[in-house]
Amino acid sequence: MSERWARFDTESNAIDSLEKTAQFLRTVKDNPEDWKWVVVSSFSSLYGFAIQVAKGSDDRSVIQVTKSGHDRLITFGDALKKCKKSLGARAALETSSDEDESIDKIQNEFRNKFEHFNPGSWSIEISGFPAHIFNIINVIERLALDINFYSHLNMSQKVNLKYVIAECKFITSQLGEMYA
Repeated sequence: MSERWARFDTESNAIDSLEKTAQFLRTVKDNPEDWKWVVVSSFSSLYGFAIQVAKGSDDRSVIQVTKSGHDRLITFGDALKKCKKSLGARAALETSSDEDESIDKIQNEFRNKFEHFNPGSWSIEISGFPAHIFNIINVIERLALDINFYSHLNMSQKVNLKYVIAECKFITSQLGEMYA
């Protein structure tokens, strides 16, 4: 039996998460519970691209060593701060107040609660999700394509990434109109 491998790097992992975002955006109209996966995968993509930009050419610059000697990835907030200071990037990431609000809401009110789901039940108003996800996709686009100085994507991957971003924006726009 021959060995088979799946290979990942920071960018390919972030792109995979964005592709999952598009996949679940296509199904939320008929399956509103899929918003959970849109939230989780879009935040994963955002975090991944923030790490890619924040690390620059030094992969270890986004790793902190714990008191017990274990490597731990810096928090999303720390990665975002590095991106906004242009450390490892072509330029500093600039975000609007609406984008900052969407990032905060998606991360703290939804993503973290989905990832660390407490026993019980939870009903969520989803009408605001399209606008928040649209804002997050805009930030992902700037991180991935505009300021990512150390990108290792080939032309085919960049074309695919641009397509997935456009698809996510188109679907969230349509959903936003539907939910209005």
